[in-house]
Amino acid sequence: MKKILTAAAAMALAAGMSVGSVSAANTTSGRTDLSLYVPNDPVYTITVPETVELSATENTQVPVTASDVKYIPEGKEISVTLERGNGTYGRLYLEGNNEETGKKYMMTLYVKGTDGEFKMGALENQIKGMELASFTEDGTMNYELRPAALNYPDSTSDNLVIQKGVHYSGYLTYGIELTDIA
Repeated sequence: MKKILTAAAAMALAAGMSVGSVSAANTTSGRTDLSLYVPNDPVYTITVPETVELSATENTQVPVTASDVKYIPEGKEISVTLERGNGTYGRLYLEGNNEETGKKYMMTLYVKGTDGEFKMGALENQIKGMELASFTEDGTMNYELRPAALNYPDSTSDNLVIQKGVHYSGYLTYGIELTDIA
Protein backbone atom coordinates (compact mmCIF):
# COMPACT_ATOMS: atom_id res chain seq x y z
CA MET A 1 0.00 0.00 0.00
CA LYS A 2 2.87 2.29 0.81
CA LYS A 3 4.29 1.81 -2.70
CA ILE A 4 0.95 2.71 -4.28
CA LEU A 5 0.62 5.89 -2.20
CA THR A 6 4.19 6.92 -3.05
CA ALA A 7 3.59 6.32 -6.75
CA ALA A 8 0.28 8.23 -6.62
CA ALA A 9 1.98 11.17 -4.82
CA ALA A 10 4.80 11.23 -7.36
CA MET A 11 2.30 11.25 -10.23
CA ALA A 12 0.29 14.06 -8.61
CA LEU A 13 3.46 16.11 -8.10
CA ALA A 14 4.55 15.54 -11.69
CA ALA A 15 1.11 16.47 -12.98
CA GLY A 16 1.20 19.72 -10.99
CA MET A 17 4.54 20.75 -12.49
CA SER A 18 3.86 19.81 -16.07
CA VAL A 19 2.94 22.39 -18.64
CA GLY A 20 -0.36 21.99 -20.32
CA SER A 21 -0.06 20.37 -23.67
CA VAL A 22 -0.02 22.52 -26.75
CA SER A 23 -1.70 21.12 -29.77
CA ALA A 24 -1.72 22.48 -33.25
CA ALA A 25 -4.53 21.99 -35.61
CA ASN A 26 -3.72 20.18 -38.75
CA THR A 27 -3.00 22.93 -41.24
CA THR A 28 -1.35 23.18 -44.60
CA SER A 29 0.28 26.60 -44.01
CA GLY A 30 1.69 28.91 -41.33
CA ARG A 31 2.77 32.54 -41.12
CA THR A 32 5.71 34.55 -39.73
CA ASP A 33 5.69 38.33 -40.10
CA LEU A 34 9.06 39.77 -41.14
CA SER A 35 10.32 43.35 -41.25
CA LEU A 36 13.44 45.27 -42.18
CA TYR A 37 14.17 48.94 -41.50
CA VAL A 38 17.33 50.88 -42.21
CA PRO A 39 17.06 54.52 -41.07
CA ASN A 40 17.88 57.34 -43.45
CA ASP A 41 21.34 58.82 -43.23
CA PRO A 42 21.43 62.11 -41.31
CA VAL A 43 21.14 65.18 -43.55
CA TYR A 44 22.15 68.72 -42.61
CA THR A 45 23.87 71.84 -43.87
CA ILE A 46 26.15 73.88 -41.59
CA THR A 47 26.93 77.45 -42.65
CA VAL A 48 29.76 79.49 -41.17
CA PRO A 49 30.78 83.00 -42.24
CA GLU A 50 33.49 83.24 -44.88
CA THR A 51 34.91 86.35 -43.21
CA VAL A 52 34.39 88.05 -39.85
CA GLU A 53 35.41 91.62 -39.01
CA LEU A 54 36.39 91.61 -35.33
CA SER A 55 35.64 94.50 -33.01
CA ALA A 56 38.59 96.22 -31.32
CA THR A 57 36.41 97.31 -28.38
CA GLU A 58 33.99 94.46 -27.58
CA ASN A 59 33.20 90.78 -28.12
CA THR A 60 32.30 89.74 -31.66
CA GLN A 61 29.37 87.37 -32.19
CA VAL A 62 30.03 84.78 -34.91
CA PRO A 63 26.92 82.97 -36.21
CA VAL A 64 26.84 79.27 -37.09
CA THR A 65 23.66 78.07 -38.81
CA ALA A 66 22.22 74.58 -39.25
CA SER A 67 19.60 74.12 -41.97
CA ASP A 68 17.86 71.25 -43.74
CA VAL A 69 18.35 69.12 -40.60
CA LYS A 70 16.68 65.70 -40.96
CA TYR A 71 17.08 62.17 -39.69
CA ILE A 72 19.32 62.94 -36.72
CA PRO A 73 19.34 59.76 -34.58
CA GLU A 74 17.87 59.89 -31.08
CA GLY A 75 20.53 60.93 -28.54
CA LYS A 76 22.78 62.54 -31.18
CA GLU A 77 23.52 66.15 -32.12
CA ILE A 78 25.49 67.99 -34.79
CA SER A 79 28.58 69.39 -33.09
CA VAL A 80 30.60 72.23 -34.63
CA THR A 81 34.05 72.53 -33.07
CA LEU A 82 37.14 74.67 -33.46
CA GLU A 83 39.36 72.15 -35.21
CA ARG A 84 42.38 74.43 -35.01
CA GLY A 85 43.47 78.03 -35.23
CA ASN A 86 46.32 79.33 -37.36
CA GLY A 87 48.72 79.62 -34.41
CA THR A 88 51.16 77.26 -32.71
CA TYR A 89 49.51 74.13 -31.25
CA GLY A 90 46.19 75.16 -32.79
CA ARG A 91 45.90 78.46 -30.93
CA LEU A 92 44.08 81.31 -32.59
CA TYR A 93 46.22 84.34 -33.44
CA LEU A 94 45.81 87.44 -35.51
CA GLU A 95 49.05 88.54 -37.15
CA GLY A 96 49.85 91.78 -38.90
CA ASN A 97 52.61 94.08 -40.14
CA ASN A 98 52.94 97.81 -39.79
CA GLU A 99 53.38 98.85 -43.41
CA GLU A 100 55.33 101.99 -42.49
CA THR A 101 57.83 100.42 -40.06
CA GLY A 102 57.74 96.77 -41.18
CA LYS A 103 57.31 95.69 -37.55
CA LYS A 104 55.33 92.46 -37.03
CA TYR A 105 52.59 92.11 -34.44
CA MET A 106 50.57 89.21 -33.09
CA MET A 107 47.30 89.28 -31.13
CA THR A 108 45.90 86.19 -29.38
CA LEU A 109 42.14 85.72 -29.52
CA TYR A 110 39.89 84.43 -26.77
CA VAL A 111 37.06 82.10 -27.85
CA LYS A 112 33.80 81.34 -26.01
CA GLY A 113 31.82 78.32 -27.17
CA THR A 114 28.94 76.27 -25.80
CA ASP A 115 30.50 75.87 -22.35
CA GLY A 116 30.20 79.65 -21.78
CA GLU A 117 33.83 80.18 -20.79
CA PHE A 118 36.42 82.27 -22.67
CA LYS A 119 39.53 80.24 -23.51
CA MET A 120 42.70 80.97 -25.46
CA GLY A 121 45.27 78.32 -24.63
CA ALA A 122 46.68 75.16 -26.04
CA LEU A 123 47.09 73.32 -22.74
CA GLU A 124 45.16 74.37 -19.62
CA ASN A 125 42.44 76.32 -21.45
CA GLN A 126 42.41 74.27 -24.62
CA ILE A 127 40.57 75.77 -27.57
CA LYS A 128 41.49 73.09 -30.09
CA GLY A 129 38.47 70.82 -30.29
CA MET A 130 36.20 73.05 -28.18
CA GLU A 131 32.54 73.03 -29.17
CA LEU A 132 31.34 76.29 -30.70
CA ALA A 133 27.74 75.30 -31.51
CA SER A 134 25.47 72.25 -31.47
CA PHE A 135 22.18 71.44 -33.14
CA THR A 136 19.42 68.84 -33.19
CA GLU A 137 17.24 70.92 -35.54
CA ASP A 138 17.43 73.96 -37.81
CA GLY A 139 18.72 77.06 -36.04
CA THR A 140 21.53 79.55 -35.44
CA MET A 141 23.96 79.74 -32.52
CA ASN A 142 26.67 82.32 -31.94
CA TYR A 143 30.10 81.79 -30.50
CA GLU A 144 32.21 84.75 -29.39
CA LEU A 145 35.69 86.04 -30.21
CA ARG A 146 37.61 88.80 -28.45
CA PRO A 147 41.16 90.12 -28.80
CA ALA A 148 43.32 89.43 -25.73
CA ALA A 149 44.03 93.19 -25.66
CA LEU A 150 40.57 93.73 -24.16
CA ASN A 151 41.72 91.82 -21.07
CA TYR A 152 44.83 93.99 -20.66
CA PRO A 153 43.75 97.62 -21.21
CA ASP A 154 46.80 99.08 -19.44
CA SER A 155 49.41 96.84 -21.05
CA THR A 156 52.52 98.30 -22.62
CA SER A 157 53.33 95.08 -24.52
CA ASP A 158 53.12 95.59 -28.28
CA ASN A 159 51.29 92.27 -28.64
CA LEU A 160 48.70 93.11 -25.97
CA VAL A 161 47.71 96.46 -27.46
CA ILE A 162 45.81 96.68 -30.73
CA GLN A 163 48.13 98.67 -32.98
CA LYS A 164 46.61 101.41 -35.13
CA GLY A 165 47.36 101.12 -38.83
CA VAL A 166 48.04 97.35 -38.65
CA HIS A 167 45.76 95.02 -40.59
CA TYR A 168 45.57 91.83 -38.50
CA SER A 169 44.45 88.54 -40.02
CA GLY A 170 44.16 84.89 -39.08
CA TYR A 171 41.86 81.93 -39.64
CA LEU A 172 40.30 78.95 -37.98
CA THR A 173 39.05 75.65 -39.30
CA TYR A 174 35.94 73.83 -38.09
CA GLY A 175 35.17 70.23 -37.27
CA ILE A 176 31.59 69.10 -37.92
CA GLU A 177 30.28 65.72 -36.81
CA LEU A 178 27.46 63.86 -35.10
CA THR A 179 28.17 63.28 -31.41
CA ASP A 180 26.33 61.95 -28.39
CA ILE A 181 24.29 64.57 -26.57
CA ALA A 182 26.13 65.34 -23.37
